[in-house]
Amino acid sequence: MFDYNRRKSLKTLACCSAIFAMPNISFGKTNAKDIEKWDEVFDAIVVGSGFAGSAAMLSLLDNGVKNCIMIDKMQYLGGNSAYSGGSMAVAGTPIQERDGIKDDPESQIKDTLKSGHNLNDLELVKEMIYKGPQTFKWLVDNGVNFKWVSRSGGHSVPRSHSAGAGSYITRPLQRKILEKGGKIATRVIMDEIIYDENGAVVGIKVREKYEFNFEHGFEEKNNKSGKIKFYRCYGGLVLATGGWGADVNFRQKFDPALRADVLSTNHLGATAYTAEKLISDDIKFIDMQYIQRMHVTSADEPFFGFAYRWITRGYAYGIMVNPKTGLRFVNEIVDRKVGSDAIWAMNEGGKNHPILIMDMDGTKTVDVKDFQRGLSVGAIKKFDTMDELVEFYKINKEPFLEQLKRYNSYVDEASKNKDFRDPEFNRNFSDYKGKYIKVEKPPFFASRPGPKVHHCMGGVKTTIDGEVYNNDLKIVPNLYACGELTGGRHGFNRLGSNAVLDCLVYGQKAGEKLAKVYNAKRGV
Repeated sequence: MFDYNRRKSLKTLACCSAIFAMPNISFGKTNAKDIEKWDEVFDAIVVGSGFAGSAAMLSLLDNGVKNCIMIDKMQYLGGNSAYSGGSMAVAGTPIQERDGIKDDPESQIKDTLKSGHNLNDLELVKEMIYKGPQTFKWLVDNGVNFKWVSRSGGHSVPRSHSAGAGSYITRPLQRKILEKGGKIATRVIMDEIIYDENGAVVGIKVREKYEFNFEHGFEEKNNKSGKIKFYRCYGGLVLATGGWGADVNFRQKFDPALRADVLSTNHLGATAYTAEKLISDDIKFIDMQYIQRMHVTSADEPFFGFAYRWITRGYAYGIMVNPKTGLRFVNEIVDRKVGSDAIWAMNEGGKNHPILIMDMDGTKTVDVKDFQRGLSVGAIKKFDTMDELVEFYKINKEPFLEQLKRYNSYVDEASKNKDFRDPEFNRNFSDYKGKYIKVEKPPFFASRPGPKVHHCMGGVKTTIDGEVYNNDLKIVPNLYACGELTGGRHGFNRLGSNAVLDCLVYGQKAGEKLAKVYNAKRGV
């Protein structure tokens, strides 16, 4: 089913490119013999409190490691995870069965490798996807309430399961952590990893009462706030500190086009502070040149914003056009990389944003609260007639109306033949609860998509259990990593909602592996 030889050759080329792209940072490690005393002692420490960190922490507790702590440098928990869309791609769930959606893991694997240009680590991809239904059930058992399933760009069927927002996943997990006696601390930043004479991780240097500087452009390495402490960890350390999409200087080392004027969905704490420490400690990084821009965000609001839910459904049930030509310019349901590149190619440096349009029936597919948030901030606009919409956005009217007629005819054809693909962009169409939705019923709604830096596909190279490799491809004892800090799962481009799955599956696995190794050492 997959072209393994092509995947191998492309992966080799990509790894070579990544080596040349790595920043020049001098190596230097902190040794345990230099630590006079330990201020705190734990069995395990988790750094980061998003999807991956919360899953790892709860997994530790579930597997008998009780004296553990999860720390976060920010004043709040969850990082990007908490305020992300929080949709998780899973193939084969009760919600899909309820909605009559036929899906299987092999289909999701195929979609994932296609989007990743076969540069993904196949073993990691298969583990991630086959563990999906089990992880879905684990979340439900721990209080997460998934409400609906939708189709994200690049997926062949609807499989993106949403609880409403990312915090609707992180908060239930964190409640369970506290119920089970786990410790959680904010405003604690990790400065250094501490190793013994054999290269095994034995603790970390931190600063408590850390004050993150929210000034745009401020470099975290210049922030000296907080009180230095040393934490011992007998079982191991799990790193789940996320990506570096908000770190302009670091991301430009790998993609110079991602200048400061290119907005990001990430919270300001998404810096490369931990990544740079790991690079200096000789930890292996891969695929760093692949940084994703996401095209389901609005050009009319900063950061992640509120319109993304409507825009996501707009791609599935609406039409997107270049206002200058009045014509479609890309298959609306392509993956994030193709969609973002197409928008950037036509928007003239941000002067000519595309217009995404849905009618009333299409908009009804969006949760009313999510829709109202986007409408309230002006990122989604309402028009009683199509003429009003055309005039407001200065859309080239006659070509647009002809384009709209053709688009609606394609939806009609799809309602008769599920295998139909539109002749202009080879798009297929999905029904919503048995109905195929055209753009014809007033009022009409529109938004201006604007791609923003969103996800870092590259990161720490790990085993299938989250164990970390150094640059000699040897496993670093007692060190684990998961989530966006790691690389290999997504290759060239990540499919929407695969990241939540990645974080939760591999967060769980990292916690399980640490617990298994540590429990064996202490005879538990």
